[in-house]
Order: sequence, then structure tokens, then C-alpha cells
Amino acid sequence: MFEAKTYEAVLADILSRAPDGIDLRQGSIFYDAVAGIAFKIAKYYADLEQVFTLVFLPTATGDYLTMRAEEHGVYRQPPSPAKYKAEFTGTIPEPGTRFFADGHYFLLMQDDELGLYLEAETPGSAASDLPPGTPIVPVDTINGLTAASISEEIEPGTDEEGDESLRTRVQEKIAGPAENGNIQHYKTWCEEVPGVGRARIVPLWDGPNTVKGVLIDTDGAPASSAVVERVQEYIDPGGTGLGEGVANIGAHFTAVAATPFEVQISFSVTLAKGGVLSEVQAAAETALAQHIKEVNLTTSDGEAAILRISTVGNVIYALPGVLDYSGLQFNGATANIELPSEEVFTLGEVTVLETHALS
Repeated sequence: MFEAKTYEAVLADILSRAPDGIDLRQGSIFYDAVAGIAFKIAKYYADLEQVFTLVFLPTATGDYLTMRAEEHGVYRQPPSPAKYKAEFTGTIPEPGTRFFADGHYFLLMQDDELGLYLEAETPGSAASDLPPGTPIVPVDTINGLTAASISEEIEPGTDEEGDESLRTRVQEKIAGPAENGNIQHYKTWCEEVPGVGRARIVPLWDGPNTVKGVLIDTDGAPASSAVVERVQEYIDPGGTGLGEGVANIGAHFTAVAATPFEVQISFSVTLAKGGVLSEVQAAAETALAQHIKEVNLTTSDGEAAILRISTVGNVIYALPGVLDYSGLQFNGATANIELPSEEVFTLGEVTVLETHALS
């Protein structure tokens, strides 16, 4: 809006308004007197441009986007801690005991349903995906405790909801009013629950007055059982249709995790000068996982999620150390993969082979 209000433009405008006969050359008294003022005015215009960027929904970020979302009754999902079941040999520690594992601190908690479990002290995804058998060490010595380890992950941790996810939820609520138990209403209810990154709503899936919510977590993977249970309890406890949750009386809602569809990806690369195959392999796994996450979370409702050879090829081309690639396959075939609405892609094995450029 104020792109033209540069320092040079503002200064030229001021100089053009000087009285006749005034020396306007750089270094003159008049020039030096107004140059600093012109710089300050140009900076105010730049700041004002930034203000306009932050107050409109399509361009707002951070706290400003949070405030715009709250105007529409949509709230940024906070980070949540990872939770694990643990195995103890010898003395069973008391709730509140602190443990350390793989660079993270955990607190032993107790719940009527879960019993004893470990919860990461710092919310977020960093402490997720620790494998069973990972040793856990008590911060303080516990007499009689001879061994302790993680047995299973109850619920992965999640990071604070990102700007694009929050922006999408607000825009969807504005575009499709969430009211009277319509599809958008169920979608909004599902995505209000921490841990849900995307919900796909299936009406009349088991006859009249039935609704299914297919849940994807914030990493684009099938939602954990704990998240599914929270959504079910929030919308229609037990799926009874008694109106004990936010759903209308008579509406039987069922929350389920999306079904995973594993994709094995293989291709060959010609390395650029200085490229290292092992580094390309690691970069490919990271980039492809991120691409699959975006496909799962950004596919519009009513559209099929499609993993395309062309777009994955672009991801490979962008990898550092790659000059060219060939032979890209998904699950041994060279075709795109299209999924039904209740499935999501998960990344399986990534195989990267090296071909040599002709000299």
C-alpha cells in the first residue's frame, strides 16, 4: 500500500517544495536539514505497511493472528506433552518422581484410567516417538528400583498450532458457518480438541443421524487413541446421541483415527559436485515426510488426497547435493496414488540409489 513511499521518494517530495533559490544539492544546509526527517517519515510508512499486514487475516502472523482468530471464536491449540507407559523392576516409584530419558525430563503421573504413566515436563513434539525399551533414569536415587524403561507411547506430544493451520480453521469457519450441527460444525468441534490437526467428516456413514469424524493429528498422521477418545467425549460421549456432549440430541457421532496408507518411495540420483549419498538420503527422508504431512493436512474437504510423482520429483530436485534424479516409484509403480477420505499417507522406507553422470 505504501511501497512508493521510499526514503528517496519522500526526500524528493520535500526538496520539490523548497522555496525558489534554495541550494538543494547534497551537503547543502537545506538538504542536510530535511534528509533525516525524510528518513524518519519513510520509516513510519514502512511501519504502517507492517501494521496493515498484521491486522488482516490472510497476512497476520503470530500473536496478531491469534487475536484475529479469537474474534471469531477460534483459539490456537497449545502444545501438549508426550505420554508413555513405563516398566519398573523393583520398587515402584511414587507419582511426582522425575525421570530423565534421551535428553528429556519426565514426571511420573497417575490417572484412574491410565494408572502410572510418564509425562514430558516440556510440552511439544521433541519428546515423542521414544522406542519401547528406552531406559529412564530417576533424577534422585530410589532405593530398591533396579531397572526402569519405556514400554509404550500413550500419546505423542504436539507443538503449538502453526499459523497456517490456525488461519485455515478461521477461514473455514467464516466461509462455511458452523451452526446447527452441519458438517462444518462437526469439523470445527473436532479441530478444537488439542492434538487434532485435521478432521474429515462423513455424514450418514451408518444410517440416519450418524456422523463419523476421521481424525488426523498435527503431524499429518492418524490421531492417537487418546486424542480420538478426547474428541469422542467432547462431541458425543459413548456415541449415544443423548446430547451429553456438544452434538445435538439424536445425533450419533463416532470419532476414529484415519487409516494409514504406507508409501515406499524409491529413486536414483545423480549427485552434484560435493554431494554425499548418505546426506541426500537423510535430507530426502526429512523432506518427503514434510511433503506427505502437507498433503494430509492441506487437502481440501471433498477432494481426494493425491501423492503425485511430479510434486515429489520437485521435492527431490530441491534436495541439496542432487543434480538430477530418475526412476521415481511409489510402492514399486510410477503412478500417482489417490486415497479415499478416511486414509492418510504415511512414509515408509525411502530408497535412494546413485547413478553417475556421463563424462
